[in-house]
This record gives sequence, C-alpha cells and structure tokens, in this order.
Amino acid sequence: DNVFNVNDGVQNFFNTGLLAAVITTIVSSLAWRIIASSFSLTFLSNPLIYLIIRFCLLIDASGICASAWIVGRWNKQVIGYQPEEVYFEGAERHGLDPVTRRDKEIDIAVTVMKYLYSG
Repeated sequence: DNVFNVNDGVQNFFNTGLLAAVITTIVSSLAWRIIASSFSLTFLSNPLIYLIIRFCLLIDASGICASAWIVGRWNKQVIGYQPEEVYFEGAERHGLDPVTRRDKEIDIAVTVMKYLYSG
C-alpha cells in the first residue's frame, strides 16, 4: 500500500513528513516574493505590508538581532554547552573562558558596553 506505487524506501521517506515540511517551507517563503514581484505597486500600497516593513526595520535598527550572539554566549555559559569535539571525539571539556574567536569578540563587546553604560 504505497502512495504513487513507489518502493518502500521512498514510502518511508514520505512517512517521515520531511518532504511535506520542505515543500511547505519553499511554497510559503516564495509566495510573498512572487506576489511582490508580480504586483509590486499594489503590494507596497497595502497598509498592512507598510506596517510590517516598518516593524521589521525598527527591529533591525534596535540591534536586537545582533544581540542574539550575546544571549547565545550567556546561554552557553549558563547551560555549559561544549563544542562537538567534546561530545563526539572525547576531547577535553572547556571551562567558562572564551574558546572561539567569536566568544572572545562577544566578551569584548559586552565589556565595552558595560563600561559605556556604567559611567
């Protein structure tokens, strides 16, 4: 009882739901782009679209997306996440000190922000 008379391996892939998730993601992400490119004036004249664009620009200007790296670094320190090598290859566990270049840059940025706002 396979859909479209496919073999069992393909049917097992269909049963995972991954194919439906990929298709849904592609269609939903492309639908707005196609509408916007086909009817650009109508699309941009819509007051709801104008509000959405302004809201996105406000979020971007606030820097909250860039602060996600800082929140991720703090989360890494609190939870104690380790690099893949520790889990898969048995490498030595890292402490709270920054290990990667990104961690070091984030710690420098946090220190600068603390200094600027403490004064």
